[in-house]
Amino acid sequence: MQLYPHLLAIVLSLFITACADGNSNNAKPDIVVPLGTAVTLDSGPIDGQASERAESWEYLGIPYAAPPVGELRWRAPRPVVSWEAVREAKLLPNFCPQFLYFSNQFAGAEDCLYLNVFRPRTQERDLPVLVWIHGGGNNNGDTGQQTPAYDGARLAQRGNMIVVTVQYRLGALGWLLSSALQGDDPLDNSGNYGTLDLIASLQWVQANAEAFGGDPENVTIAGESAGAANVLTLLISAHAQGLFAKGIVQSLGGNVNSAQRALQESQSLVDDLMALEGVRPQPMSNEELAAYLRGVDPQTLLALANTSEIIGDGDVIPAQGYALFDSGEFPGKVPLLFGTNKDELKLYTNPLGFNTYPDGPEALRAAVGRYLSDAWRVTGADRLATSLRGVDDMPQLYVYRFNWGSTDEDGNSPLPGNFGDTGGAFHSSEICFMMGNEDTFIFPAFTNIFFNEGNAASRATMSEVMVSYWSNFVHSGDPNGNSLPVWEPWSNSEGGFKAVTLDVAYADNSPRVESDPSVFTEEGVYAAARENLEGEVLAEVLRRLDDWFGRG
Repeated sequence: MQLYPHLLAIVLSLFITACADGNSNNAKPDIVVPLGTAVTLDSGPIDGQASERAESWEYLGIPYAAPPVGELRWRAPRPVVSWEAVREAKLLPNFCPQFLYFSNQFAGAEDCLYLNVFRPRTQERDLPVLVWIHGGGNNNGDTGQQTPAYDGARLAQRGNMIVVTVQYRLGALGWLLSSALQGDDPLDNSGNYGTLDLIASLQWVQANAEAFGGDPENVTIAGESAGAANVLTLLISAHAQGLFAKGIVQSLGGNVNSAQRALQESQSLVDDLMALEGVRPQPMSNEELAAYLRGVDPQTLLALANTSEIIGDGDVIPAQGYALFDSGEFPGKVPLLFGTNKDELKLYTNPLGFNTYPDGPEALRAAVGRYLSDAWRVTGADRLATSLRGVDDMPQLYVYRFNWGSTDEDGNSPLPGNFGDTGGAFHSSEICFMMGNEDTFIFPAFTNIFFNEGNAASRATMSEVMVSYWSNFVHSGDPNGNSLPVWEPWSNSEGGFKAVTLDVAYADNSPRVESDPSVFTEEGVYAAARENLEGEVLAEVLRRLDDWFGRG
């Protein structure tokens, strides 16, 4: 067995001291193994590598649960099988099966329950841990192959923390409640397999954080969009309690589905599958149907199913869902940092994005982009903050609005062309900055289009501001410090502090962090749309708002 030279010196000194004392019965002091690329987990030894992006070590593709394949499809995650030989941890893992929108194809593998760990290249221990849960509507996403902006090496170094990025089952493989899959295990029966994956990853962090020099008692769960929704479900799930101390919720997107609706959706999936494959129409037993479903290839399954909402099964997730944030009757009362982007929906109406109105006039694109972005702020930030601040024993809440990229009051934007108007601070655009990856656009194919020499200084400033605020919060539960402008917690009192806007001054690339006293409400968004729009544009915006707020 090869020892590090300085570790060998420690061992020899302890041996000599014990002999000099003449007391071989004394308990030997614990040996602190130096931190580095070699780490011994509870499941076996791994070897990582030095990051090329930062002064950090990275450990990639670590399994935190058994592959959910075959008989383990649609079951709660099972423990990893231990190993003895050193396992290489130097490549990003396979991502979970999904449809890739921009390349118009299905890809991924069911053997996808892996995570990555990043930590500073130092010997400092008891570092806080940030667990990043990717977005993608619970239908898409991974830990870096498709989205390099999720690389945690720079955030680990700049924020002096351990960053864990985790994958979880997606779509109908991650959320499916079917009577045919019911058995003796309540967790297997929940339908919330993606949620259970995330809980298993947090249990893995508790068991292994110290091996990387981390503090298992100081874990922050963070996510964006559907990842943010997953953070909220962990707050209300009794099964996740004790596994984290703080939460970050960026651009919340998603909700909790009722068990009744989830059962109806699974039956529709079964009907569609059998019609597609010409399966005999006579009834199957639950055992036969379960075996049939577990034999369907993922691409066929995901092509037919649109079941990716978290399920209020009454065990893993309470049936009341996010309504518990109004009553205050949820277990995960921890400090929260959350907010939305100014132009969330413009990514969807922009031709370079999802282009939801390919033949629509620019006035329609602009109106939907604006008022649906305002609606996103209502449901993703202001309404949630108001409800949670009304809970007596709720810790502090820090709320933001991310503005970088949006056209300012003088008509200027750091983004080229007219993208400040048509794209702006769109959904997910804040991620590269808070991760310290301001050189990588959230969609890599567009990096050279939108990130250029002209906005390099602006991007560096925005990243410095966000990494500092987020890191302070991860360390202490308070984003303030580092000579940053003061960010006060949300107050429900009239005239009390609400949120900060995060931006950069266009003229000199200095931080522009200001108080935003507004409180956006559902009624206010409708009123503004009716006041400023008319005709078919107004009708379409009102229809979209009805869908957004569940009035349809």
